[in-house]
Amino acid sequence: MTSFCDDFVLHEILENEKICMFFQPIVSLKTGEIFAYEALVRGIRDNSTILISPYELFEKAELETISLEFDRLCRKKALESFRHFHSESSSMMFMNINTSVISPENPERPIINVITNQMGFDPQHIGLELIESRAFSSTELIEFVSHYREAGFLIIVDDFGCEHSNIDRLIQIHPDVIKVDRSIICDIEKDPYRQSILKSIHSLAQMTGALCLAEGVETLEEIRTCHLLGVDLFQGFAVACPAPDLPELEKRTRARIAELQTEMKQSTLDSLRIRRRLTGDINVLADWLIRQIDPEKFDCLNLVFQEFMAMNNEIECIYLLDDQGVQISDSISSPDVLRHVRPGIFAPAAKGTSHTFKPYYTCFEALRVKRYLTDVYLSLASGNLCRTFSVQIDNNRGSFIILCIDFLEERTACS
Repeated sequence: MTSFCDDFVLHEILENEKICMFFQPIVSLKTGEIFAYEALVRGIRDNSTILISPYELFEKAELETISLEFDRLCRKKALESFRHFHSESSSMMFMNINTSVISPENPERPIINVITNQMGFDPQHIGLELIESRAFSSTELIEFVSHYREAGFLIIVDDFGCEHSNIDRLIQIHPDVIKVDRSIICDIEKDPYRQSILKSIHSLAQMTGALCLAEGVETLEEIRTCHLLGVDLFQGFAVACPAPDLPELEKRTRARIAELQTEMKQSTLDSLRIRRRLTGDINVLADWLIRQIDPEKFDCLNLVFQEFMAMNNEIECIYLLDDQGVQISDSISSPDVLRHVRPGIFAPAAKGTSHTFKPYYTCFEALRVKRYLTDVYLSLASGNLCRTFSVQIDNNRGSFIILCIDFLEERTACS
């Protein structure tokens, strides 16, 4: 680590307000608008064009125990820098709040209200970014959030998924925006596990009425994957780098949004075509397999299922249920899948297992359908993400059997 401590005097920066603000846009590809700008501080060195990074500034403020004073200066400068631009823009401004200084001794109320009003801002146009894991006290943090939400400010949880993010605290905070940390977004297009985590966070955001923001997107592939997974907002170098000139930054960002929307439109169309083709392929595969099944003689089907699976490596398991949802065949599973199963946790279901409460069985009574493709779920056979396609096959006794085919999700399409 470089010895930044001897590089500048923070007290002098505080006294002379020698900082400047850069802004980074937060955009919605669904609406094509710039949702907000995040204010980012830079320090100004004497006799140098090289600016001091936020990391250096906040580290030194903590070392010199003047974090509260420095945090207040940053907010003041952010509001000053954004004030004139805001009169011509509908975008909001996000500014960071150092949650470690929120304590009974320094509750920070009503200081932010006062300065925001002095600058002529409606609180509804200001978002307060909080890293909930760094709070001194959960109680003080919740009280802080309640105060400012009531005053009209937006509440943003920053860096979610990093360090010690707490689901319980997130539910109590009830943010307006959840910023998903870069550690989850990085190379997400290559990693089904990161995709699953992002899906979960996005679902949590939807259920709590929050927008989901992918923070630190650096490649088109990351944006494309996050977009297909439903992410609402984007921020990062792949959209725009931080800059001090807001009018010029807005002009460049709007041009970039148009480029990204063109890219995302094509990706969305391709995804829908893949899903349509996938659904069609599943039906074709199921039709072929059904023709091999005699509802009165299915005990000798294991070899047929094994050969069928060998020709279709996206399939995890094949099995049959009776009209009560009880498994009447062995689970014929892919050897490649079983090779990676964790014993004691996951195992293919055995003959005689009840599937009565599984959606690929209950769908027939609930929806009165003959075929059904489930949502993605965690396979208890292998621990993989999969979907089950189930087909009702009538027999000659006035009842039916059910053919179930489990497809590996990561080999199909991002959804």
